Amino acid sequence: MARKPGAGICVHCLKYDHQRNWDHVFPVSWYPDTTPPNLEKWKIPSCKPCNDNYGRIEKKFGQILSLCIEPDKPESKGVYNRLRRGFDPRLGKNDKDKKARAQERNQIINDFMYGNQIPKDGIYPGLGERWNRKEEDQIALTLPKKFVDLLAVKIVRGIAYIEDGMLINENYVIEPYAVTEEGAAVFNDALARYGHSLSKGLGIKVERAIAPEDGISSIYKITIWAEFIIYASVSQIVTVRGI
Repeated sequence: MARKPGAGICVHCLKYDHQRNWDHVFPVSWYPDTTPPNLEKWKIPSCKPCNDNYGRIEKKFGQILSLCIEPDKPESKGVYNRLRRGFDPRLGKNDKDKKARAQERNQIINDFMYGNQIPKDGIYPGLGERWNRKEEDQIALTLPKKFVDLLAVKIVRGIAYIEDGMLINENYVIEPYAVTEEGAAVFNDALARYGHSLSKGLGIKVERAIAPEDGISSIYKITIWAEFIIYASVSQIVTVRGI
């Protein structure tokens, strides 16, 4: 096991901490079974509060998203079975754990929308009905926007640190985008012309293009399990003098 990173700045909150931990940019449970076993996974130094907070978000996010993907594709193979264990009461370590898992499972089931309950708009790009089911047979879940935004910010900060040794400070803003295929054209064109691709096996891929002017402003395309895509930009905050 790798030694703890020791005292220093947390990549997430940019605060100094005497006892940082390693935080995986993508949770280990999100890597599909097709990932090479000796592949070194991306990780960054983090304070414990940030690590714990992201851990809770990623657990819930992963549970929701794993129910919406193709479970047997090479890019996602094994992910669904792995993540659903977190809300399987039969796998609880004790009565308290079993009860907590049952509550999580029931919460997910209670959040299901069926058939005509599913709104026609607001569906995350690429995650609409892909199995040609009749409307009455379709099921949907709500994916909180704040989860998507926080995950995107975490990944962008993590990749910038890993690739460039850079902390994105308060002079820059990270903005996530959920865009349709048509809306994504401007991102994909710029990435094709100026960007480069990073990947961790088949399930995790990040494309980024950095502006040469400051080496920080950038655009990102984050693809998880070949189905869930987040675009993001990093741009400098510009202030103007009042008139």
